[in-house]
Amino acid sequence: MLSASRGAPPPPTELKFSEVAAAAGLRASMRCGGPEKRWITEANGSGLAWLDYDNDGRMDLLIVNGSNMDELRRTLKGEMPVVNTPESGRGVYLFHNLGNGRFEDVTERAGLRNPYWGTGANAADFNNDGYLDILITALGRDLLYRNNGNGTFTEVGGAAGLSREVAWHTGSAFGDFDGDGWLDLYVSSYIDLKQFSLAEPAPVCDYLGQKVFCGPIGLPGARGILYHNNRDGTFSDLTKSAGLADLAPSHGFSVVADDFNQDGRTDLFIANDSDPNFLLLNRGDGTFREAALERGVAFNADGRAQSNMGVAVGDLTHTGRMDLLTTTFHHDYFPLFRQDASGYYAEVAAQTGLASMTSQYLGWACGLTDFDNGGTQMFWTANGHVYPQVDTYFQPLAIFRVLTGKFTPAWMYPGALQNSYRGAASADYDNDGGMDLAVLPIAGAPLLLHNESASRGAWIGLTLQGRKSNRDAIGARVRVDACGTSQYDNVRNGGSYISHNDPRLHFGLGNCTAVTRVEIRWPSGVKQELAGLPLNQYSRIEEAQ
Repeated sequence: MLSASRGAPPPPTELKFSEVAAAAGLRASMRCGGPEKRWITEANGSGLAWLDYDNDGRMDLLIVNGSNMDELRRTLKGEMPVVNTPESGRGVYLFHNLGNGRFEDVTERAGLRNPYWGTGANAADFNNDGYLDILITALGRDLLYRNNGNGTFTEVGGAAGLSREVAWHTGSAFGDFDGDGWLDLYVSSYIDLKQFSLAEPAPVCDYLGQKVFCGPIGLPGARGILYHNNRDGTFSDLTKSAGLADLAPSHGFSVVADDFNQDGRTDLFIANDSDPNFLLLNRGDGTFREAALERGVAFNADGRAQSNMGVAVGDLTHTGRMDLLTTTFHHDYFPLFRQDASGYYAEVAAQTGLASMTSQYLGWACGLTDFDNGGTQMFWTANGHVYPQVDTYFQPLAIFRVLTGKFTPAWMYPGALQNSYRGAASADYDNDGGMDLAVLPIAGAPLLLHNESASRGAWIGLTLQGRKSNRDAIGARVRVDACGTSQYDNVRNGGSYISHNDPRLHFGLGNCTAVTRVEIRWPSGVKQELAGLPLNQYSRIEEAQ
């Protein structure tokens, strides 16, 4: 066994990021309706996904774009929107990572197009062929792009059994809910378009004396869809038989697939906007039980439903029990749900200082990421108001670290460059061990924030590949022991704000010089232990037979 020593913990590293999107070749023009935001459809923005679609070990980037109101009205009439015109713009971008800090736009070559008002972005190997496929959710029809393994994709949503009804779908999460080694899918819904009108004039509501668009309160919510993977390239809608058709209609945003009660089965958490959140616990017999109120994650500590947009999941306390954190509306606060040993949650934002830190923000994308490789995750959030009429429409991207159990500011995107941000996701796109961020504004150019923090600690990266389990290893639970400290993380799907983070697991080690043990519990139930894994690089680990 390798010797290991930690020594005294180093002082917190000063974080530094440089915005390099244009220099890296990430050129996109984001849009979400018009600048006045007269309709709620124009306020919510879209997401992005990090994925290695060509298996070269580098994270590529998918960006999903919105549309304009004229094209949306065509969609709602059952007409096919016009795409790739100066008026309609581009609905999707795929950037291939060239490995030298630069990206190449390969959207057209890859065969990707999105004629709809795109909302969410996701990626997973749904057919277990070794190549990541792409899911785009939409204000329209969801698109499933099967990876052909040669740099191109084929859209198979209809042939695969995804609903062809025009709907307002938002977040998504892949997970092997029945343990058969194939990824199933849950897609969340926001507003029931059958009861939603875009006829002029736009309805007007009041916000602090300002005339603004209406919703989501007062607009009809909708129900999500659970798809079962038939293992032949198709899915079946099992929403009703799984017991999910009885859920109250809600305004669903981000979804996360993870094991929230540590029973070895993949569950679902759905962040709902102005409705109680859902925690769907997997019974293991093809059905789910809604347990958010019982488990303590439906409401904040005041017993109020909040405008929950984004979701972050991670272990801030090194207990192996995952914390849940959601972003919410301006002049509210972001709740932090901490799980105790019994599997129930307490909302502790006030006790940890998070409530006072976040009440000034209207938050969207978020995550828990170790940016300085110190061994403890930090909380990041992309923010921006929904009403252009208010002074706080432009808000920063902010990062908070935890010191002695309390959140404290660690970094903020420079004030002069603020925008109103929505989707975002973290990834180590240049494989240097420093986690970076891609961020989408409601309008304008995306950001690529390259981590240039000095004195980062050592780290270990893991790419898990299932054999008996699903190939993406979604549902795997990992423990890393180093220098007398244990860290835990799970391979999950979904989260942030309708976006997809780097699927690899990343553990910062501070000044520790070796990892003692890595323990993996695969979704199949197989347990695997490894020792002597190299530091400061990504290791690919296949499930033991």
